Amino acid sequence: MKILYDHQSFSGARYGGVARYFYDLMHNLKYEQGVEVELALQFSNNDYLKNEDIKKVIPFSFFLGYGRTNMMFSHINRLNSALHLLRNNFDVFHPTYFNDYFFTFLSKKKPFVITHHDVIPEKFSTQYACLDGFDKYHKQKVLEKASKIIAVSENTKQDILEIFKIEPEKVEVIYHSTHFATFKPNDSIKINVPARYLLYVGNRDNYKNFDVYVEAIAPLLKKQDDLHLICAGNGKFTPTEQELFKSLNVEKRIIHHEIENDDVLYQLYNHALAFVYPSLYEGFGIPILEAFACECPVILSNRSCFPEVGQDAAIYFNPIDKEQIAHEVEKVIDNQALRRELIEKGKKRLQDFSPSITASKTLKVYQSIL
Repeated sequence: MKILYDHQSFSGARYGGVARYFYDLMHNLKYEQGVEVELALQFSNNDYLKNEDIKKVIPFSFFLGYGRTNMMFSHINRLNSALHLLRNNFDVFHPTYFNDYFFTFLSKKKPFVITHHDVIPEKFSTQYACLDGFDKYHKQKVLEKASKIIAVSENTKQDILEIFKIEPEKVEVIYHSTHFATFKPNDSIKINVPARYLLYVGNRDNYKNFDVYVEAIAPLLKKQDDLHLICAGNGKFTPTEQELFKSLNVEKRIIHHEIENDDVLYQLYNHALAFVYPSLYEGFGIPILEAFACECPVILSNRSCFPEVGQDAAIYFNPIDKEQIAHEVEKVIDNQALRRELIEKGKKRLQDFSPSITASKTLKVYQSIL
């Protein structure tokens, strides 16, 4: 069996949950399941492809500026994907995003599978309609033509069935996983961080609820003068964020930390008092698994898929109740026994989310449509 993946999630992304999902999936299918995989990609700066075990790609510099250069190489990569489709040398096609360019080039005899990570743009259309650049009608066409749809949680499957006109039997739930489950950190790499800190990871915009979270814990940061908040990844703080910190008088207690590599991210989780995920909605929430794998206590919003993923291995709060957020966070960071309990429960819960399980279940989906 040969599976073809396209360029979409890798063209302009150095990091990112979707690209990581597809890289881990291809790696495990190739090296553990013995499946032939092909990534239709020529130009990319994606960090996950650096060791060339899946695909040797050509990195590029942003000589036309970031946006224009990315757009140019994305179009080149799309042409390359189209050529792979026209060659017809594969059994199943798995596009890595929702652009439907492939309709023109994919043989009607060849099945394709699409993974749906979340329905946030559709579920909250008045607030986040343009988050991924594809409207509901566009996605409906792709979902209708797909042989199978992979939803990354039961919560996401129910959202898909609620919002799109799709037959329930067409949607298979396959959880995300994390490569940190088998990751062996490089002990020689050291990070310079405060002794006591809370960790926030990734995007801070829109439904991530970051501003409410900061407002909620600001009194706690001032109350415990050795406590800090570290925000990892997603670029330096914006002027708006800096103004918020200053207005709350916590600007010296909130730190941005770049994620240079997996070793740095692992240590950021591992040394934290707790990882807090205050998002209003997610399709899955891979950082939860990362925290479990790095032996970091987890505190979550009680919305969407979070209780499904975390179960009893996390503490939960109402993400719009600032007093409750502060209360639950303080309860965890001031109770060493509770933190140890959460770490042990997290390690146990992580066993249900291995990359091998994700790959083997996805392979069964591919086999079912041939």
